[in-house]
Amino acid sequence: MTNEYERDLTAARDQLHAPREELLGVVDALSDADLDRSRRGGWTVRRVLEHVIQSEWLYARLVLHLRDRPVPDDLVSGAPSSAVEARQRLEASREALLAALDGVDEASFYRLRTVGHEEYSILSVLENDANHDREHAEQVRVILSAD
Repeated sequence: MTNEYERDLTAARDQLHAPREELLGVVDALSDADLDRSRRGGWTVRRVLEHVIQSEWLYARLVLHLRDRPVPDDLVSGAPSSAVEARQRLEASREALLAALDGVDEASFYRLRTVGHEEYSILSVLENDANHDREHAEQVRVILSAD
């Protein structure tokens, strides 16, 4: 029988999957020209995807920080040059997040810690990441539907 921690960890990891698949589905339907589309006064699709990728790298670093693990200085930055590259970078950022999560213990998973002016647990970081993918998949769809 599994305990509450194991159920919560499994659920949090599982909840990352569907929103990312939704986002990847949107990315897979993009042409490279679509990356430069935007709504008046808003980001281009390219910039939205750059933001999602950078944010997930930051989430991975935050998980390491919350676990008191060394946080690497390297951070992938810059806008993807193509839809294919955007997908590859989304896959790489997800791998980094899951690697940061490997071996997390129960105390670290639930412990709230202040970072800057915010308070996070690893659980809340994972919830934020899933919501972030959902939000920006919808944003890209809205951009693409605008005339």
